[in-house]
Amino acid sequence: MKKLFLILSALIFVSCIGSKGPSKNDAVAFMNDYFEKVKLQDFSLVESYYSDDFYKTMPREKWEETYNKIHTDLGPLVSTELKSWGIRSVVGTSNSGKYFTFVYQSKYKNGEATETVVLFAPRDSDEMKINSHNFNSMVLDQNNSNREFSPGNIIADNNMIRKFRWI
Repeated sequence: MKKLFLILSALIFVSCIGSKGPSKNDAVAFMNDYFEKVKLQDFSLVESYYSDDFYKTMPREKWEETYNKIHTDLGPLVSTELKSWGIRSVVGTSNSGKYFTFVYQSKYKNGEATETVVLFAPRDSDEMKINSHNFNSMVLDQNNSNREFSPGNIIADNNMIRKFRWI
């Protein structure tokens, strides 16, 4: 019985040693690299940063159109400042892994925006992708004040669909 307990304890210990996934520093480096690509104003350079789940909810062509509209209204990215962050680990589901939530205050040529980005790193993986990206800016509100909510205005957010005002 004692031997069985030691073997089980060793197995549990070894299973916990596996990849813990990326750290906050890894996620911040990912976002820094992403924003450097944003400064180059070419969607093709940033599209690979978004997850397949993001594109299941917001088709790539629709996101490219929306992304380009946002960056046309805001102008070129000047700088970003990380305002807050959080990490949430999820286990025991099909979406097990780490979710990193970052809130950035971004300065663009035509105004400022608050960008909330959720990265997802699947369990036992160091790869992460953007699962959700929300822009909030007075510039976007002013340029789009006549648009209403509609079923076509959706964004991927941890595999749930959430409506938002057309941006």
